[in-house]
Amino acid sequence: MKSKHIVILVIIAIGISAIIATYGDASTTVPFSEAAKNPEKSFHVRTSLVKDRAIEYDEKVDPEKFVFYGQDDNGEIRRVICLKEKPFDFERAEEIKLIGFAQGEDEFVATDFQTKCPSKYENEIQDI
Repeated sequence: MKSKHIVILVIIAIGISAIIATYGDASTTVPFSEAAKNPEKSFHVRTSLVKDRAIEYDEKVDPEKFVFYGQDDNGEIRRVICLKEKPFDFERAEEIKLIGFAQGEDEFVATDFQTKCPSKYENEIQDI
């Protein structure tokens, strides 16, 4: 075999390995209780903000960390520690998709998250 063919085969093998590794890490959305069963594994959890509990955030102490309470689809409430900067208007989020792991009995550490905020067109649709 020519060295050119060997290099191409190695590149293809690396590509296939990367696809398999990514597919293995792809996670479905689970409730907090399922994430707590495997604290060493990363999960996706869909939550909503518990608005009657305070959000802990001090940008002067740690701008890359804030804490809030989230309620999953099953109604379970957990303290969520986000290791990212708190977005503007976070309090208005309708839904928060967390990516992270369970820590202890009542905490979830989010290494990443995505918020779904109310649509700015919501009032216009209702008026029609």
